[in-house]
Amino acid sequence: MKNDPLGLFFQEQVKTLFQKTTGRAIPPSYSALSDYFALVDSAIRISPYALRPAKSAEYGKVDQPMLNHVRNGVWAMVELNQCLSEMGSDLALSPDELRETIALFAVHDLHKCVGKDWKEQFDLSAEYVHMVAAEFRLIEYAPALTAKDYQSIAVALHSTRGYHDDLSQKATDYLRWIKLADTLASLERPQVSNSMLKDLDNVDPSLSFYYHRFQESTGILSNLVHTGIAEWAKKKGLHPFLIFETGVLYVGPKGTNLDAPDRETLIEIYREFEHVLNSCHAAISDPAEFSKSIGVQGSKGLYSVDNASFFYSGIPTVMKGFMAAAVLREESENTGQIEIDLAHHKLLARKAVPEMQQPPLDVIDIPASAISEIKVDGSAVRPGDVEILCRAPPQTTSKSPLVPESVRLDGRWIEGAEITIVGPSLFASQVGYRHHIREDFGIDIGWDARIISYARAIAGLRKAVIDPLTEAHALPTDDPILETCRLFQVEEGVAHRMAEYALEHHGKDHHAVGGFWNYSYVIARLLLDSSLDGVRFADLTSGRKIAYLISLVESFLSGIPAETMDAFRARLLYPYQDKLLVWFAENLDLNGSMAFNAFENKITKFDAYCRGRGVCHLTAATPFDTEEMVPSKDVSMLGYSFSNHAVLGGTEPKLSVSIPVEVELGLRKIGHQIKKGENKLYFRLIPDYFHTPLVAKIFSSLLSQFNDEAMTNIRALAVEALDGSIPDLTALVRELFAEAGGRGLFRYTGAGFMAFDPTLYTTYDIVFNKMKDNETEYWFFGAYLGMLLATTTGCRVVVGENPICMTGGDEFSEMVLLEAPHAAVKRIFHDTIPLSRLPPDLHVASLVIALGYEYALEDKWFPKHLQTLRNHRCPGSTLLKVLWRKNSESEGRTGAFINRIRGYSRQSDKNVYNQPVRLLEWAIELDQIAGDPMTIQTLHELARLGMDVAIPRGFEPHKNERPFRESVRAILARETQKLQREDYVDAVTGRLLKMMERAGKDQFFQVNRRNSDHVEKTRAFAEAFVDYVFYELFDGNAGKMKRAENDLADGFYAATLQLREQHYQRENAAQSTAVEEKEIVEGGN
Repeated sequence: MKNDPLGLFFQEQVKTLFQKTTGRAIPPSYSALSDYFALVDSAIRISPYALRPAKSAEYGKVDQPMLNHVRNGVWAMVELNQCLSEMGSDLALSPDELRETIALFAVHDLHKCVGKDWKEQFDLSAEYVHMVAAEFRLIEYAPALTAKDYQSIAVALHSTRGYHDDLSQKATDYLRWIKLADTLASLERPQVSNSMLKDLDNVDPSLSFYYHRFQESTGILSNLVHTGIAEWAKKKGLHPFLIFETGVLYVGPKGTNLDAPDRETLIEIYREFEHVLNSCHAAISDPAEFSKSIGVQGSKGLYSVDNASFFYSGIPTVMKGFMAAAVLREESENTGQIEIDLAHHKLLARKAVPEMQQPPLDVIDIPASAISEIKVDGSAVRPGDVEILCRAPPQTTSKSPLVPESVRLDGRWIEGAEITIVGPSLFASQVGYRHHIREDFGIDIGWDARIISYARAIAGLRKAVIDPLTEAHALPTDDPILETCRLFQVEEGVAHRMAEYALEHHGKDHHAVGGFWNYSYVIARLLLDSSLDGVRFADLTSGRKIAYLISLVESFLSGIPAETMDAFRARLLYPYQDKLLVWFAENLDLNGSMAFNAFENKITKFDAYCRGRGVCHLTAATPFDTEEMVPSKDVSMLGYSFSNHAVLGGTEPKLSVSIPVEVELGLRKIGHQIKKGENKLYFRLIPDYFHTPLVAKIFSSLLSQFNDEAMTNIRALAVEALDGSIPDLTALVRELFAEAGGRGLFRYTGAGFMAFDPTLYTTYDIVFNKMKDNETEYWFFGAYLGMLLATTTGCRVVVGENPICMTGGDEFSEMVLLEAPHAAVKRIFHDTIPLSRLPPDLHVASLVIALGYEYALEDKWFPKHLQTLRNHRCPGSTLLKVLWRKNSESEGRTGAFINRIRGYSRQSDKNVYNQPVRLLEWAIELDQIAGDPMTIQTLHELARLGMDVAIPRGFEPHKNERPFRESVRAILARETQKLQREDYVDAVTGRLLKMMERAGKDQFFQVNRRNSDHVEKTRAFAEAFVDYVFYELFDGNAGKMKRAENDLADGFYAATLQLREQHYQRENAAQSTAVEEKEIVEGGN
């Protein structure tokens, strides 16, 4: 992503979504949008108009920069035109007409940017508007438009102001589209108004608008909910049009029946949501990917999933995931080892003492094919068939250890005390399980390590799915052994033999003790030895194995009646389905109607709150009916922080969260893939005001790069933000998603959630994944990056410590909201940052970062830098002095440092101005923005007068500050005396003259050697010091001035360096001019 990363990325994504993925040609409407983003949007982003307010929080609106306002209108026109094209309407604009409409809309609010009074701002000439159109590259985008076309729209769109006569023909033709776009671009939330319907009638009278809202926004889950609702709406003939934080605006035929939702409607919508959820991410929908989340249940070894997995993925995918895990976790290459100590009669298998149910075996037989190495008392011997003879131990429990007596190798006794047998398949399970299975069922499971993963998967499937199905009487029999065998198509005779054995030995079955279910080894052995198209299953490729096992699952499930499966699913998915239906009923507004009481909790929120149990600590929702449940999905991103919903006096912090929160956190872990980590910051990005389905998908893809190659360099971002009078949004995006030189600071929680097409993204959540040095720096950088995200993405941003952002976009109007920021950060940025403050606040923070990283490339020092910003009159100058001091201590090279702060480097014995680092300029900027204005102005004026008195030789602070500090000392020397103004002026003048006389030419350049003139200039400096510093800044209080001396000296030093730099620039310019003139003269001669 070079040059214009956003434009190029947008174009590439449009190609990917159509040509590369589906093979379809890019629709003309989307081609127009792609070209607009690459050509026009990129030009507006770097213009002064980009961050000008179109809507402003100061005027009661939600902040919307001009760039976002134009984007919203363009997106709306493109999406509406695409909808018309898909409907086959002859009212859709042609590609050229759409481009011209877009181009005209791009300048429709130009009157707001000219800086004129409301009554005069529409007085725009055709030449001026055409010049701006050229600056926006609209002439290239829509070459047939004229200056008159652009001017007509710029002055005529407002209904009560401007000029509405003598408009160009094209402006008149396109005005209905542009008015609709302007109405929609100002729409803050999904709703339908009379003006919207009127404007739509002017475009296509057969269409109308519809909407849904879902008030509570958790993040990924609410995105999927909106997608499910949209899928339901599509079946009603509606097209998802604009996507807001809290809902979707649809366009569809007039008269589409959207009755008030009831229980049946909510269940229909829930089923669509369920389908979306089950197919939203490869880790949820793809059996091979899902298998990675399957765990191993403790010492029992069987594979297991929690109940939430059935909710996320559905019963079929969970079962297929078990099958994939069996194949993908085969342990054919895993080496086992059996150690025999005949002297002490001990036996270890993989360092563990193998125990087996009664009766124990007499002989452990291991074929040579399962052995790779044998050692007897440390010496290697040739492998062969091994028999380990064991004697019966005294029976004290149901389990007994094996007691080896002797060992035979190929029928011959082995002489030795310690024998080690190594092989790829020597596991403890084969020692005990093999014997009993062979004795009871006549099947030898062998020494094949591959059997382990299949046995674990089969046992896990039996426990997770088959057992609950048999208990629900959903299968032909209620016998889990028979039904598991039926799933794997085990021969009926073997299946009934095992089932009968289990029934006969009920309560004393050594194949099913303590959570173990060794019948799975029989089924696994028979599966591995089965034949598929003449090929042994064990010899198939992994892909064919998984495909065959998945076909077994599909065949098995197809035999279960739909009603039976629905009833079983409802029981299995408690409390997920029940509680989400309540959530739907409480939050879904369908075109102005709700079904609030269609589903209800058995206990009210008020009762739960009074009781102090069953209340979500994050959202205050009622998660359960009468019980509290620990979340089944990992919620390690949550800390046990204070909650006003927890019970007072509790001794043990207990995390209680609602079902929507639990589901959300589980989905996020899939997206951001952060294993652990509490006390992080989270960014919620909210569209300003909306996205369209295509834009939302592309924007999500862009943010997904944070999880891949993006390496964000905060220092480079700060330097880039300072390069120019206005932020270059394109350059900032390039640095935000840089491919090298930075750190992986962000993790996007929605990465990968594009498996379901289309997923609608209403919000976007990002985890701040930077290592934390201390709370102050963490919050400072979090606030800074929040401002950068708002500036570069065009979204409004919430920064907070709660992973589930509970502040909706309708609860604040500004561009950035800081939820409970650290005190030091709050003092700088407050709780909200409106659009009007966004560029200057971003600039101040960039200055602190750029200067702070010059001190050390370590974040831990920023509390100190922020303290300087807060407590010093000249914070930039103070930081500059700190940098000089650190540089002098480490290198002792003032000259090199001075060149660096001026932006120069030494190349071939010449000072070359080639660095973006301009520390002196930044320090003075920081003084002027964040310092005391009167102090800064006074010190710069004093420094100017001081340059007329004497210029120090060298750039060390103590030399350049000397006139100022000597003036302070002159006042302090008479601190106890009550003097008149003239007496103080005489004292300062005399001390300065005496100081310069003693120092002489060795320390100062005399500006004017005429004595009388020099005395006059020195007196002028003294008068300014007494009048503006002593009296005006400190009210004639010498003590106050003494306490502020160092701060003021820092400012005087920076101001003096700036004047000397300006003098240096003038000298260089004069010399260059003289050289050029000489060359011209010599060339002429």
